[in-house]
Amino acid sequence: MKHYKAILLILMFALTSSAFISCGDKTDLSQFPTNGGSDPNVGEVVYVQISPSWNQFNKPEAVYLGKEPLIYVADTKNNRVVQLDLSGTEIGSMSFSNPKAIAQDYNFDLLVIADSVAGVDTINVVYRMNLYETGGFLANAVKNTYITSAYPTPTTSRSRRFTGISVYPDNKIIVSRSGPDNSNVIDADNALLTITGRNTISNVTVLSGFQPTGNGIYSIEKSSGVATFSNNYTDFILIRNTTDFGFKVEWFVYDNVKGTYDPRFIPGEDVDIITYQLGTPESITLDPNNNIFVVDNQRDSLYKFNAAGELRPESFGGTGSGDKQLNNPMGVSFFDKVLYIADTDNNRIVRYKLSTDIN
Repeated sequence: MKHYKAILLILMFALTSSAFISCGDKTDLSQFPTNGGSDPNVGEVVYVQISPSWNQFNKPEAVYLGKEPLIYVADTKNNRVVQLDLSGTEIGSMSFSNPKAIAQDYNFDLLVIADSVAGVDTINVVYRMNLYETGGFLANAVKNTYITSAYPTPTTSRSRRFTGISVYPDNKIIVSRSGPDNSNVIDADNALLTITGRNTISNVTVLSGFQPTGNGIYSIEKSSGVATFSNNYTDFILIRNTTDFGFKVEWFVYDNVKGTYDPRFIPGEDVDIITYQLGTPESITLDPNNNIFVVDNQRDSLYKFNAAGELRPESFGGTGSGDKQLNNPMGVSFFDKVLYIADTDNNRIVRYKLSTDIN
């Protein structure tokens, strides 16, 4: 009976989904409705761009606010990760081939997804740098290979790629992985991995119950990012960079009794995070109140959802290089009331603060 109800909900959702399908063109966010919630004054709250933007980068694809706190930018086409202070002053950098994503554990170890040449192939690697032993300076750290995308789970493939990384409070790491071979029911390329161990890997687990292909609520096809919570050891939010209709921001909650991951919001519920069709989400971050920030590089926009899944009117976007305009944004991070976006094709990091937080 439970499975029948689930199927019925999905069918009901499919019948109404056409109202939410978006076109493939880049579109200004202002053309789409937002849920303002119950606060009558909430529409007056907007994000204000902080000047100046930081323009010393070439196609930056990730920005991450560390726990020191310091800022890390994947300066992708310059093949480096840059370490900055909160004023934007560069402290140092480290060379990486095509860096794509950055995270940090609670030991202050920096984790970077980048490429490495292995024979005739280019494989994906999660590198790990112990910053504590260097006094916090990235330039002085040792670049250690932590795990490669060819790591057997149990099979191996050099065509796999890591797409997102985040860390739980107990320093367990979750990584989203993609690849072309998803017919193997034992070990599909599209997968979610949890990893434990610091200097060496002690365990890698492929999370079960997820679908490597398709656009259903459990699908992880074309996963582009993952975010964990600062006070939770199991749950996570996944985003999917797909132009197809489907679920693109998926919040999964772990059921300790059943030992399974279940969606917090399900098809058929009138919740923005489920019903609202984004373009192609590329990066995700959370603030201390579990507000969810997603950058969409098809619509050149920043979407903000609250913890109840409501789309907030503070969302903004539109193609361009002016204030509150973006061009192919690929990264987003949050710290101390400031939102940071890697505005990739404008070659800059832009910062925003809510109008209510500006002194």
